[in-house]
Amino acid sequence: MSIITEIQGDLFDAPEGAALIHACNCQCSWGKGIAQVFRQKYPAAYQIFRAHCQQYLSDPQTQTQTQTIPFSGIDRIRQQPRALKLPEGTALIIPPQPADYQPQSQSQLGLAGEALQLPTTASRGPGRGRGRGALNSSSRRRPAALLRLAGRKHWIICLFTSWHYGPRNRSPPDIILENTMLALADLKRQIAASATGPTAGEVEQPGELWGCRFNAGLFGVPWERTREVLEEAGLVMTIVRPVGESVGRN
Repeated sequence: MSIITEIQGDLFDAPEGAALIHACNCQCSWGKGIAQVFRQKYPAAYQIFRAHCQQYLSDPQTQTQTQTIPFSGIDRIRQQPRALKLPEGTALIIPPQPADYQPQSQSQLGLAGEALQLPTTASRGPGRGRGRGALNSSSRRRPAALLRLAGRKHWIICLFTSWHYGPRNRSPPDIILENTMLALADLKRQIAASATGPTAGEVEQPGELWGCRFNAGLFGVPWERTREVLEEAGLVMTIVRPVGESVGRN
């Protein structure tokens, strides 16, 4: 029986407390594809991701990878050590951020740098004030409208599988798969350490693991190759593909 369950639907309808997994670059960018949706839905989590990447971009660090690659999803076995530019090949676990699931008003969203613009009612009087869009007195007294309703508390897990992004700059498919393997191993270590550490009973833990068909979009890796790596990693996970997308793993 497969430990990977694939369903159709909306990833962001995952249950309360679920951890949403997606593949990331190391350049602070959630600019396209499903990453852009993550940024829109979880702006506070994005700021944590961005700060994490900036830390390594401003103070570069490398980690030598000498581990043999055992997964059948990767065509070649690495014989020579490889220098990883952190956070490449690692996982970042971001707990649910109150600003991402609590109701937000325009002023609160503005403070977070993600304000949405609502049309305002303008009062146009004759003469010099005409056309300047001054708010009338009733709209000044009106309480701030909620621009976002309460959402679900989701953990966000970033797997740093490619150093850069874009067709010309993204890592080659085999490197992305190696990085996926390493990032999943790092994720398993972090989850195990959190569950068995001294504060295990006091700190909230991620719930079910949910993800998109990561690596298969903008990183250009056929989904079935990433799925093989996931199967080998041994993590129970629900993968959500958009309604209407073909069942074929590509």
